[in-house]
Amino acid sequence: MSLEKLIVIIPTYNESENIEKLIRDLKEFDFHILIIDDNSPDNTSKIVTNLKKEFSNLHLINRESKLGLGSAYRQGFKTAIDMGYKRLVEMDADFSHQISDLNKMITKINNADVIIGSRYIEDGKIKGWNIKRRLLSKSANLFVRFLFKYKIKDSTSGFRIYSSESLKQINYQNTMSDGYSFQIEMTYRSYLKNLEIVEVPITFYERREGESKMTGTIISEAILSLFRLKFGKVN
Repeated sequence: MSLEKLIVIIPTYNESENIEKLIRDLKEFDFHILIIDDNSPDNTSKIVTNLKKEFSNLHLINRESKLGLGSAYRQGFKTAIDMGYKRLVEMDADFSHQISDLNKMITKINNADVIIGSRYIEDGKIKGWNIKRRLLSKSANLFVRFLFKYKIKDSTSGFRIYSSESLKQINYQNTMSDGYSFQIEMTYRSYLKNLEIVEVPITFYERREGESKMTGTIISEAILSLFRLKFGKVN
């Protein structure tokens, strides 16, 4: 598939230390990019606006407030689909995801509806996390596998490629989660629709610059969302 039909969607909040370098790195491979900024007070959106003068196929959505990860992706998916893109990439702004791994994931595009960059299959790795965070993430994924009875090993990964058709099938616009649990809900919805899900090993790095967005509130929301998904109705 031509890269003209693929777009990298990147939600941002206070990523001024990372966003210019990430965009320049992606543009070395001619990727189309959509940034969704949640009114970052550190001028992230101004940096992107200036780069738009230099690069074509760099798009920016400025939002009025911090509305959350799930909300950002829902808006990004709709915008990208309306623009005619056929493959939509989820990618973090903090260099935890590597472009070399993205290129590896792209090679699987013709064999899958959903491609997950996985830390927890063979050859998947995590760099820079302490033991506590490793155990928390690994335990969360094991619990999700037990609860939902599927074999996907990295349900919380935020590095993915969806086909536009798969997003329509899972009714992404009806997702209820906005934080950490958004990725779990998207995985579960994909599983329920019997989509072809492929995990590709990646190396995940702790962010280079800026502050992590992970909080106790986000983790609590994720736990509650799991039970809501399991015992509620998924539309």
